[in-house]
Amino acid sequence: MNKKKILRFLLGASIVSSVFSLGSMKTFAAWENENNSWKYIENNGYVTGWNKYNDNWYYFNSDGVMQTGWIKDNGTWYYLNQSGDMRTGWIKDNGAWYYLNQSGNMQTGWLKDKGTWYYLNQSGEMQTGWVNDKGTWYYLNSNGAMQTGVISVADKVYYLNESGAMQTGKVIIDGQEYEFNSNGEAVGNIPNVEKEKVFGFNIDKIQHEVEDNTTDNNSSSSTNKKHHSSSSSNITSPQVEKKWNLVWEDDFSGDELNKEYWNYETHEPGWVNNELQEYTDSKDNIFVKDGNLVLKAIKTEKDGKEYYTSGKVTTQNKKTFKYGKFEIKAKTPKGQGLWPALWMMPNDENLYGQWPKCGEIDIMEVLGHEPEKAYGTIHYGDPHEEKQGTYTLENGSFADEYHVYGLEWEPSEMRFYIDGNLYHTVKDWFTKVEGGDEKTFPAPFDQPFYLQCNLAVGGNWPGNPDETTDFDNAELKVDYIKVYQLDNYDENVKKPDPEKVVLRDPDEKGNYIINGDFSKEDKSWEFMTAIGGVGSSEIKDNKMIIKTENAGTVDYSIQLVQPRIPVKEGGKYKVTFDAKAAEDRTMIVDISAPDRGYKRYFNDTKVDLTTEKKSYSYEFVMENSDDANGRLEFNLGNQGSTADVEISNVRIEKIGEVEKTEDEFKKVSPDGNYINNGTFDVGQDRMKYWEVKSKSNNTQVSVTNDNNSRQLKVSVGDNSSELEEVSVKQTKLALSENTQYVLYFDAYSEDNKNIRASIDENDFDVELTNKKKTYKFTFETKDEINNRDLELLLGKQGTVYIDNVRIEENSLIRNGSFDNGFAGWEVFADSSVSSDVSSGIDSFNGNKNAAEINIDNTGDADWKIQLKQTNVKLVQGKKYRISFDAKSTIDRDIMYAIQRDGSKDDNWDAYTGSNTISIGNESQLVSYEFEMKKDTDEDAIFTISMGAVNNNQIKEKHKVTIDNVKLEEIDEFSGNVDNENTDEKPEGTENIRNGSLEVVDESDKDSIDKEPSENIADTQNNSSELTDSVEKEETTTGDVDDKSEEDNKIDTEEPAINDSENQVANSDNEEDEDSEGEIADTKENSKEADEEPVVVDDIIGKVEEQV
Repeated sequence: MNKKKILRFLLGASIVSSVFSLGSMKTFAAWENENNSWKYIENNGYVTGWNKYNDNWYYFNSDGVMQTGWIKDNGTWYYLNQSGDMRTGWIKDNGAWYYLNQSGNMQTGWLKDKGTWYYLNQSGEMQTGWVNDKGTWYYLNSNGAMQTGVISVADKVYYLNESGAMQTGKVIIDGQEYEFNSNGEAVGNIPNVEKEKVFGFNIDKIQHEVEDNTTDNNSSSSTNKKHHSSSSSNITSPQVEKKWNLVWEDDFSGDELNKEYWNYETHEPGWVNNELQEYTDSKDNIFVKDGNLVLKAIKTEKDGKEYYTSGKVTTQNKKTFKYGKFEIKAKTPKGQGLWPALWMMPNDENLYGQWPKCGEIDIMEVLGHEPEKAYGTIHYGDPHEEKQGTYTLENGSFADEYHVYGLEWEPSEMRFYIDGNLYHTVKDWFTKVEGGDEKTFPAPFDQPFYLQCNLAVGGNWPGNPDETTDFDNAELKVDYIKVYQLDNYDENVKKPDPEKVVLRDPDEKGNYIINGDFSKEDKSWEFMTAIGGVGSSEIKDNKMIIKTENAGTVDYSIQLVQPRIPVKEGGKYKVTFDAKAAEDRTMIVDISAPDRGYKRYFNDTKVDLTTEKKSYSYEFVMENSDDANGRLEFNLGNQGSTADVEISNVRIEKIGEVEKTEDEFKKVSPDGNYINNGTFDVGQDRMKYWEVKSKSNNTQVSVTNDNNSRQLKVSVGDNSSELEEVSVKQTKLALSENTQYVLYFDAYSEDNKNIRASIDENDFDVELTNKKKTYKFTFETKDEINNRDLELLLGKQGTVYIDNVRIEENSLIRNGSFDNGFAGWEVFADSSVSSDVSSGIDSFNGNKNAAEINIDNTGDADWKIQLKQTNVKLVQGKKYRISFDAKSTIDRDIMYAIQRDGSKDDNWDAYTGSNTISIGNESQLVSYEFEMKKDTDEDAIFTISMGAVNNNQIKEKHKVTIDNVKLEEIDEFSGNVDNENTDEKPEGTENIRNGSLEVVDESDKDSIDKEPSENIADTQNNSSELTDSVEKEETTTGDVDDKSEEDNKIDTEEPAINDSENQVANSDNEEDEDSEGEIADTKENSKEADEEPVVVDDIIGKVEEQV
């Protein structure tokens, strides 16, 4: 007897309850109808949750009531029919079709059923018509079946390949060529339309086999079905059946941590995120017990103060993975201030640049004060953005028992799971240097990452521990970690098209703020506290009154916000409000992007409040893409006052639009390169900005991508006889008149071959070999530039590889005139003063451009505000002069230095010493000479520090202007000289880039293919220290074809260091028997030839030097 019959029997007989014995164990069970609700009694209690009876599954809520219709359990949707039994297969509800797998889980994304592909949207509804998935269009007929072949839709003819993807361009069908335009529509000769494919079965014809609940009025019907707020569709490719293969696991079955897999990572307190713990390698903090890795946080005392230690382990340089499926079974601690994490970072953070450009994957994070909620997140971009999903347990917490945290990472998307339940899918990310182009998708998540497990204490996000935190049980326990891989991955993926953003209209008065006059109580305004902030807000007499009891530790500890403010790209907006305070104090106002990592559309702006009500007005231009969820923020935390604040008459109105104009010339890259995408890792096929022309039918042009090594590859067939027949060109370069430039590129060929580089009436011929070399040419523009195009002529038979193409000013500091804006420079402002600092390019002393730094508060250390340029090359034994113009609207001191980049090892040797000068309203020429007595450094940093120099914190608004920065090599000292390179390390130093230095020696090749250096730890999040080995390389010069080895030697005091990203294709290098002698034997008998290439041979693995 099935359950449906039991229910009918009970109802028909008007029996309130029925008791029967199940089996020999005398287990008593009964169905009970109470107020038209069914319950199930077993062993004298009501059953809750899932219960199986007669091979059917039923679900009972916490009150024991049997559920019908849609229910959500642990993040997954199920459907229970009117009799309560769980359904599988196809069902129809409110006119829409859904599919439930054998476990009853509602499916989303692509579904293959009986040989036919269907597509179910994020709500699980089967789709028909056109569907766009990952930038590709598919067509589903009225039965939902995916179509292939030639189809007709609305009198237009399209062609869908065997995978269902709509095709464009020229397509061969049955041996005949047809053309389809960019919309996929056939043009010209139209192919024959094939019969519509229904494939497996026609849903409309089998409705008797499925359950149609369209008229179901049950209270648990689809009208109550809601998805998790952070969930996304599990869209997988219909072409691929995924089979994950186990490639590595650790079940922690031994007595100690396996050091073949794991590293202990140690750090002092405050390393990142204002965390309190010291990470140690002590067995008190990190140990293996009962088959678990245990990371334990310990509260102790040091120097009479509370002190915390904890554990962090990583697989860096031991176990790394590019893509894969990751499963980690773990149990988290609970308690205020505890912050466990299972996450991943790239093994080489320098491939795309330091955090966040390098990318970060957080498989699991849990905040100890919310132990029932887990987060899955990716971080990326510059400026920083993130995409985060959350999963909340309906019962209990992640500290009560073990849970399995999962990640499936493929080139086109990442899927986050908890206990097998998908709760977050991400398919859109990017990386770039600020001001530069996005790297080709899926960067930065196309490189090997390593695993990390840690238990943090305190910090910006969880807040600090309090008296309720139980450190006796402050343990993150990891039962096992498993990693799986697919047999192969398709890395030729496209970034999905951005979703259309719908922007709401303002009110009838043009105001985008809702309830800006505070005339009513509503939920448009949100009062928030964080990181120790305690306060309250109330609307009274048409104003918002904010009271602060504790200002907390950050400016947003006390915060009034209004989200969901629409802002349109190119729009010009005005923000106005009235405000006053109970006593003079400050407030910070901004407009942020919660969905884009809280980047700023209207920068943090400090407002000086007084006891008199004043009106404040600010304007900004929306320079990012449309966003329907901008957020206006009034921040009143940690600003030296807890005085009450009143805010009224808040308005945001659009006052105009900024017209987009096409630049006459290509922009200069942030690192000072006049070539865009010289590393071939930007745009579709990694060829953005490059134009290819070929008169040869047998020419193939592509970009390699083996182990993240990208090079332009041009293969020319045997029917080409002239160099001009094949060219790769970049046009409209932003070259300036009467300026000397240097052209660099790396190149080699499979067989010896000649190529030519041409620019501004200069031709440079090169004879390539099968050994990769760096070629360098100098040229100088005249009063008039006739040709701004760089053209690489590559005709004639053979295969050529080219990489790291650069044109830069022939100077040690680039863009020292600031004619190209801040290209090559970085303005650094510590987070504690970021709202007090802004920068721009302005006229100065009759010059065209100058760097202008506006400062409201210097902060409490000299390094907290800096203008800096990285990758400045200094050669041991050479003499230099650094000079620049400076002035300030107030009398103050600034400090400058050229120093070592200590971001990896905290060695910030100042090669010039730390020089302090006083400046004022009049422009002052600063000049300083020194000799480089340390080892040659190709990656030094030039910094001008404008924070609290000599511990003098300035809170008066002022402006510092810098121009004409030059670094020159000199033969003899003439004035202000430093003969003693000091070891002084400017406190907290960051670093520079961009001025002018002229080098006579051809071996003084500036570092190629570098991204601007990143900020040190106080601006990074969750980065790891790396020890890099830098190989020294042989430097030669002269005619490549017939100069003798002896003539090709160049006068250097030591071989040049090449630290470029690509490391000159190590896989192609072969051992050279004479290389060691050549490196050691440097001579003084070479001469410069203005138009002859300088050849910098690749690293041949000779000498390694630890940095």
